[in-house]
Amino acid sequence: MEQIKIAETLKENNAKTTANFAVIMVIMFVIAFVVTVVPIAPTLIILAAPALLMNLGWILFAGLR
Repeated sequence: MEQIKIAETLKENNAKTTANFAVIMVIMFVIAFVVTVVPIAPTLIILAAPALLMNLGWILFAGLR
């Protein structure tokens, strides 16, 4: 009887442990993503802005003809 209780407790704790692990992994991923992207974001914006503006210009001028 005691073994059944232990097995049921393991099943309950396993679900809780898995959920906690998933939450911790998501938090770690978000922190790593922010730490990686924030320093690079201004550079990407500076590099991407002229290209996006040129593409919009081509679309607008091509549409006028």
